[in-house]
Amino acid sequence: MKKSIAYILTLFLCLTACDDNTGSLGSSIVPDHDAISIDTATYWATTKSIAVDSVLGKTNKVYLGRFTDPQTGSILEADFITQFNCQEDGDVFPDNILGDSAVKVELCLYFTNYFGDPNNTMTAEVYELEKTLQEGERYYTNLDPTQFYNEDSKPLATKVYTATDYTLEDSELDDPEHYPNVCIPLPTKIGTKMIELYRKDKDYFSNASNFIEHVCKGYYVKAAQGDGTILYIDQAVLRIYFQDVESGTISWTPFVGTEEVLQANRFETNKETLKPLIDDNSCTYLKTPAAIFTEVTLPIDEIMANEASINSAKISFDCYNEPADSKFQFGIPQALLMVHKDEMHTFFEKNKLTDNISSYYSTHNSTYNRYEYSNIARLITYCWSKRGESPDWNKIVLIPVTAITDSNNSIVNFRHDLSLNSVRLAGGQDRIRIRVIRSSFN
Repeated sequence: MKKSIAYILTLFLCLTACDDNTGSLGSSIVPDHDAISIDTATYWATTKSIAVDSVLGKTNKVYLGRFTDPQTGSILEADFITQFNCQEDGDVFPDNILGDSAVKVELCLYFTNYFGDPNNTMTAEVYELEKTLQEGERYYTNLDPTQFYNEDSKPLATKVYTATDYTLEDSELDDPEHYPNVCIPLPTKIGTKMIELYRKDKDYFSNASNFIEHVCKGYYVKAAQGDGTILYIDQAVLRIYFQDVESGTISWTPFVGTEEVLQANRFETNKETLKPLIDDNSCTYLKTPAAIFTEVTLPIDEIMANEASINSAKISFDCYNEPADSKFQFGIPQALLMVHKDEMHTFFEKNKLTDNISSYYSTHNSTYNRYEYSNIARLITYCWSKRGESPDWNKIVLIPVTAITDSNNSIVNFRHDLSLNSVRLAGGQDRIRIRVIRSSFN
């Protein structure tokens, strides 16, 4: 026991005899020429607004309506083409339909959100497609609907509506289970023909492809009249109503426009009205749908002129608050994709995810009213590797997006934000700061 205590005391004295200043212990055994130095540097990027002719129209929503932009005075028109899915390998219609005919047919557009005035009187027209959307084709938001329907034909139906359905009681409108919708009556013969085709060959209803080819090619829903409201439609449903022979009850079969079948959005606006915003050098703009993005030119040459390694590089984009002088304020894009300019189209066409090399994702920081990218060091290296290959080797683009998530809240896809949003970013004549942390051997 005494030997153990003596050993401990000796060890304690040896340790405490050391110099109290141990801060240089590690560096003292490293040669000066091998020591690593860390420093920070500031560089400046330039930005400008760029006009967007169109974007890939793939989305989980479709849009309908018309709205006059108070910023530009231009009228935005939104309409869409939809095809329908069917209940695969199931009994679409029962055998005991009275008279084998439909009682009623309607196209119902269900929406959770809209932009504008819920009291505006709007008019929609529905046209039958003569040509279908094709799998594998990429449909942008400037598509020409006349390629799919006969513009000289009369509409199948016309519907006057408001976003708030005042034909319903207040109790129903306030019911949390109420799903706002606009239902457009269609000719009953459409449903009767479907029932006849089902009796003739049920294989026409075995899958979406057969249904679209043999039964219903789909519809073009056009914003015909009105101004001030655009619906953000979650789902378009074609309902075929029929009467039971025995009970006399009315039932219906739904055919739903889903992501399993093709839908295409069309947006039309006068691009000339965007020119004053594009030319505004006091800031840059992000404006959706399919209007203005912000292009950023990174000072890659300056950053890479130093032989030090880049540990991190941070860049952020501050937003300007808009004056509350409009009845309907545009929203701020909630998510932003930063992507190399060469990939601004292929990123979406190839259903890519951000890789933190040539593409980055950020959400709006409401506390500081900005978009932040904490480390784009790998982007700088990537851009440097592109020099000589592309005239846009040192350029990136900021694009408002919607992130699609799975049941685990993991992002599985990015799509263009097609809702009505607009925000001004600091930039233009005022350069954007990039903070770089570098390391190098002495």
